[in-house]
Amino acid sequence: MLRHGIASIRSSNVRSWSRVATADSVQFTSSHSRISSPIRFYSQKPHKTTFNRGTPGETSARAPRPSFATNLVTFLAVSSLSVGGALYQWNKTRQGDIFSALSSSSEGLTNEKWTPILLTKITPVSAETSLFEFQLPRPCMIPVSSAIYVKDDEIQAMRAYTPVHSTEREQETFQLLIKRYSEGQVSRFMHAAKPGKKVEMRGPVVIWPGGRQDLEQWDEIGMIAGGTGITAMLPIIHTALTNPAKKTKISLLFAAQSPEELYFKDELDQLAKSFSGQFTVRYAVDKAPLSEGEWSGYVGYVNQGMLRGLLPASKTITGATDATTSAGAQVAIKSVVLVCGPESMIRHVAGNRGASGQEPIRGVLGEMGYKKDQVFRFPN
Repeated sequence: MLRHGIASIRSSNVRSWSRVATADSVQFTSSHSRISSPIRFYSQKPHKTTFNRGTPGETSARAPRPSFATNLVTFLAVSSLSVGGALYQWNKTRQGDIFSALSSSSEGLTNEKWTPILLTKITPVSAETSLFEFQLPRPCMIPVSSAIYVKDDEIQAMRAYTPVHSTEREQETFQLLIKRYSEGQVSRFMHAAKPGKKVEMRGPVVIWPGGRQDLEQWDEIGMIAGGTGITAMLPIIHTALTNPAKKTKISLLFAAQSPEELYFKDELDQLAKSFSGQFTVRYAVDKAPLSEGEWSGYVGYVNQGMLRGLLPASKTITGATDATTSAGAQVAIKSVVLVCGPESMIRHVAGNRGASGQEPIRGVLGEMGYKKDQVFRFPN
């Protein structure tokens, strides 16, 4: 999910997390159409900043505003560029050789410039969500737990999405799951696009180390996904389950507004069946269908009752990090809990990510005793 796919205005109503239509784009002021470093990901509603079109008064999709708003936009743009540079260096260090390989080509998808990528297929999966398939100009490896920036070149806005099935092998195509929001500039742009259109993209940028060797350090991985946040989890699930060297135990709570927004449910159910004992999945919806017998999962917002007994135990519970081997020896169990979804859901489940993304864990997981070294909150 990254759909591992930028600045924020937070919703004040935590309990309405799954109903919040989070805008999905970011823009910033620049003297060039090609930016020197990617803007950092945010998991909240973006500020309105712009790319420079070259003509004063034409840099924004909105009508001119009073001087206070203009000054605020300028401040946010400068702030975004500052943190963007820091994220660029962080990702460059984290990706190492992968980053260099992806950036060296002038023909394929790269993190250094915008590349026109051909949209080949659109598959509706719910009333407001579709799966968009793209053809790469040349084969490219899209690391697990990475995101790709998509740009609306009409108003120069961009948003990061997590490819649905990224792998550790070169691939010629990739898919993005995009939900349309009324205030989402890029999501509306994409839902208006037709197959055959070329969409400007750049990336990928690694968000969390989810490659096969990275995942081998974990004995247990717990996951909480909301809506399209499942795209950040799917590549990790596939990579971990298909690793013959390490059988990492994975558990997932997938929550959505309605059953139709439990994307890839059939695929998840099949994985749970094929990897019984290693992969467990549970589902929750805001409201059960009106027809009786159509829903057997949880109903309501994510709570302790849904998570207790599913996720790896918090470190505050005595003996939670230890296991006994067949020889009777005690060994430490290394675990992590991943959270991805709408910002209001993340806040409800684990507390605000904050500017650094490393704020103390609060919300439901905080009440259960989880600490920030055991939880990772994906930006969205």
